[in-house]
Amino acid sequence: MKNNFRASMVASCAVLLLFFTSCSDPLNVGAELLDEDLASVGFTDTFQLKIRTEIGDSVRAFSPSSNPISTFLFGRTQDNYFGTTEAAIYLQPLLLRDQGGNFVRFDQGRFSVLDSVVLVLPIDSAGIYGMVDGDFGVEVYEVNEPIDVDPDENGSINFYSNVSFGTNPMPLAATTFRPAYRDTVFIKSVISFSDTTAISRPHVRIRLDNSFGQRFLDQDTSAYVNDSTLLDFFKGLYIKPTGTSAGLMNFTANNSFTGIYFYYRDGTDTLTYNLEVGGIGRRISQYKHDYTGAVAGEYIANPSTQDSLIFVQGMQGLLMAFEVPTLKNFPNRVINKAELELHVAALPDYDLTFMPPPLQIVALKKDANGNLTAIRDVTILPNDLSFYFGGQPVKQADGSYIYTFNLSVHTQYLIDGSEPDTVYLSVLPRAGNASRVIFKGPGALGNPAILKISFTDL
Repeated sequence: MKNNFRASMVASCAVLLLFFTSCSDPLNVGAELLDEDLASVGFTDTFQLKIRTEIGDSVRAFSPSSNPISTFLFGRTQDNYFGTTEAAIYLQPLLLRDQGGNFVRFDQGRFSVLDSVVLVLPIDSAGIYGMVDGDFGVEVYEVNEPIDVDPDENGSINFYSNVSFGTNPMPLAATTFRPAYRDTVFIKSVISFSDTTAISRPHVRIRLDNSFGQRFLDQDTSAYVNDSTLLDFFKGLYIKPTGTSAGLMNFTANNSFTGIYFYYRDGTDTLTYNLEVGGIGRRISQYKHDYTGAVAGEYIANPSTQDSLIFVQGMQGLLMAFEVPTLKNFPNRVINKAELELHVAALPDYDLTFMPPPLQIVALKKDANGNLTAIRDVTILPNDLSFYFGGQPVKQADGSYIYTFNLSVHTQYLIDGSEPDTVYLSVLPRAGNASRVIFKGPGALGNPAILKISFTDL
């Protein structure tokens, strides 16, 4: 691994040279460092690493003013290592729009009789995690308070994954389903200016209580003037998993055919109307994690900086936190390359085929407000992390995985004392991402976590 480290150092140094010579940075790499009479190059991988597992904070789950999350995880998993992971969804279906964005009239009247009311949730095989071809239990509740939050200090509306809203006690539906990811089934017909298009997608249909649907037919037409009048009597739905599933599936709630469908009769006419979520209604993922009785819970409750296992998880799950205390005793040196190497642990009853390691992990620090933000090594080339920073799993000949993280710039900052001591590793992205990994920590008997540093003495 040392040969690989030194070979990759050439590309790293090239990027660092461009970075440090193109901006006003406290680290000054001058031409004198290339003078063999004044400088010497060294290498060490003997630093003591203090590493622990920490519970992460909630993540932003929805904001009307920013790009919405496309993956709406659903399910409730339970395993020996990460405990219980639960993903539920709040949906706020609104009035149907036509192609021009105008409200489509809900033709309900005093003689309308409901046949059925169905919640339609399109599914996607992208974003799934674990074994998701089995049964999923689900309950659907009506929300009884506005799905709303106060604006932040900048006036922005942000919903986070630990959000909770009140619901009526009795579910509108309680059932099980088995997702069919390849079965394309008719959902609705969309009438455009010149044609009618049949929309067919893989989806889940959940039959809701008819009394709930009849309530919509019994409303006065004034209830359907606009979205505000609709929300006066209907706040939204809460879709909650029940039981346990072997994985987390993915609903795609950002399209116009996600919503509530009313099938009813008015005299001899058979009619259909739907409230849509699409790009207009609020759709918020809610995450819950419980590590009680799990292996990860033992490491969290009894942290040791020499732990043999380290846990990192998406959603609002676990982070790895670490310090390198002896870096403060490493002055008068310029870091040519600093690379953290982590081996993925191979554990019994943990199948990496169905629970593969995250595709991307990044390094973070806490800013002055205590918020996690990317370190400089991540932001040098944010659109191509594989070229400079790394953080992707590399499969070895024996089937194991290794992650490497280029921390060269940040390590120099740590030596200089210009950044906080603690660095965090997090799955990227966390929202909508159920992937997780167990690393070998510094206390592992084989292939422990290691920091490799190549430096130049001043």
